[in-house]
Amino acid sequence: MRAWKAVVLFNLALVVGAGWGYAFWGVRAARLERELAAARATALSGVEREWTVEGVVRAIFPELNVLVITHGEINEFMPAMTMGFRVASPKIQEAVSVGDAVRFTVRGVPPNVAVIAIQKITR
Repeated sequence: MRAWKAVVLFNLALVVGAGWGYAFWGVRAARLERELAAARATALSGVEREWTVEGVVRAIFPELNVLVITHGEINEFMPAMTMGFRVASPKIQEAVSVGDAVRFTVRGVPPNVAVIAIQKITR
C-alpha cells in the first residue's frame, strides 16, 4: 500500500507543478503581448522625432532635393549605412560638397525624415 501512495503523491506533484508552470507561462506571455502592442502603438503613433548624427556626404542631387550620406548609427531608428536623405531646404545642399564630413540633424516621423540642418566638421 505504501508504494501506491508514493505513486499517487508523485503524480499529484507532477500535475500541480505542470499546472503552476503553465499558469506562469500564460501570465508572462500575456504581459509580453501587451508590451509588444504598446511598443507598436508608440511606433505607429506618428510622433515626430529628431536625431543629430555625423557622416560624410557621398553625393548631392539638387534636382531631387536629396543628399546621399554615409552616417553612423541613428539611435532607435537605423544602423550605420549609406543612404539618401531628403532635405528640407535647397540651401542645405548648397552648404556642403561631396566628401565633406558633416554633422546633420534629421527630423520627422519614421521612415519619413528629412535633413533640417547640416554643418561641416573637421576631423
